[in-house]
Amino acid sequence: MRGKPDIQNPHRRQKTILKPPPDRPPPATWRQTVFQTASRTHFVDKTAALTIPPFQTASRTMNITIVAPFCSLPNEPYFNRFRYLAERLAERHDVLLITSNFRHHDKTLRRPEDAAAASEGRLKVMLLAEDGYRKNVSPARLKSHRTFVKNLERWLQNCPPYSQDVVYSAYPLMGSNILLGQHKARLGFKLITDVQDVWPESFSAVLPFIKKLPPRRLPFARRADRAYACADGLIAVSDSYLARARAANPDVPAETVYIGADFGEIAAIPPHRFAERKTRLFYLGTLSHSYDVETVCQGVRLLEAAGEAVELHICGGGPDLARLQQKFSDGGIIFHGYLPYREMMSLAKGCDIAVNPIHSYAMQSVTNKLSDYMALQKPILNSQQNPEVHRLLNLLPHEHYRSGNGADFAAAYRRLTHNRQAPVQRDEIARRFDRDTAYRRIIAMIEGFV
Repeated sequence: MRGKPDIQNPHRRQKTILKPPPDRPPPATWRQTVFQTASRTHFVDKTAALTIPPFQTASRTMNITIVAPFCSLPNEPYFNRFRYLAERLAERHDVLLITSNFRHHDKTLRRPEDAAAASEGRLKVMLLAEDGYRKNVSPARLKSHRTFVKNLERWLQNCPPYSQDVVYSAYPLMGSNILLGQHKARLGFKLITDVQDVWPESFSAVLPFIKKLPPRRLPFARRADRAYACADGLIAVSDSYLARARAANPDVPAETVYIGADFGEIAAIPPHRFAERKTRLFYLGTLSHSYDVETVCQGVRLLEAAGEAVELHICGGGPDLARLQQKFSDGGIIFHGYLPYREMMSLAKGCDIAVNPIHSYAMQSVTNKLSDYMALQKPILNSQQNPEVHRLLNLLPHEHYRSGNGADFAAAYRRLTHNRQAPVQRDEIARRFDRDTAYRRIIAMIEGFV
């Protein structure tokens, strides 16, 4: 059993009784785990009966660490799969979730008590300090991430060997995955990397000219290869991301598992009731360089000018929010900012059409918002050029339009509203995007490293 973090000081480790190497049988004293609080020392018998979720199959309890700098915590927007996995795994295993004290989505700092509030039962949350930054694309962001990696290194240097069985790590960051790869042999854990985005390939979203370079000649490509090669298992949020990681590490277990949504929770949320009868579109997510929300706004303006009863609801924030509000905040375009998840889903359920506006040059694949859209099973207007996304959109009614072309958006809207006859393949959508189903494959890989 690992020493648990001190929530107030994540770098101070509590007293630990080490687990023996796997080739030696444990003595009787190793059946007990020491967990210290400020007032007393508790001894917990690890052989006590456990409630095991039906899909979990590990033969013994494990010590699992999840490293996810961009993870959300309870009561924060945008439920995150790392938090979900931490909560499910903690039903049977001892889990430490390591994330940042910097909330990337709104550029604010978390407090130590936020980690304490998110820790429950066998799940402990530890915050590593970052400097923070104001702009997503900036030297300050790189500096902030380096600070996170340095603090992760400090924690790893103080970890005793065999205190962890599996580390499940989000990619990016490159640096955190390379660091974990450097320490895994000494500490005796297996490393599973979950590829959420591909860097440096995604640089093309802000520097489109580098898209012309072969992938292996991109800046930092060799460093990315090192990060992928560290893994003992690979998970990715799309086939294209998985293919990129496997090019550097082809001989380990690998799975594509799309970002999942809670289909049961979404189904139970009542739709928002609007007073007026209009066709309502909605966008959920970030307002930044990769997302072409401006073209959607232009298209809606053209539809309004042509007499269409149409309305656009935008839920989310980011560096482009103020500019878009200044330009389009009147008429049938409503900016809601960040909303609690249930409120956002209620609003979306009351609308008619989802919008997936991604620039043609952007490298995004299957995004968080697409999983929510799939769970809502609304028709989709799409400008994303990714072939895998195009295949997935065949599961429900949709139309494509060209990013940067408001008139083409308006034309796609008219095609979609005049013809919504394509079937919704509900069972296949649930198999791929309902997290309670899809994430079993992730848990199976983690538990397979017993």
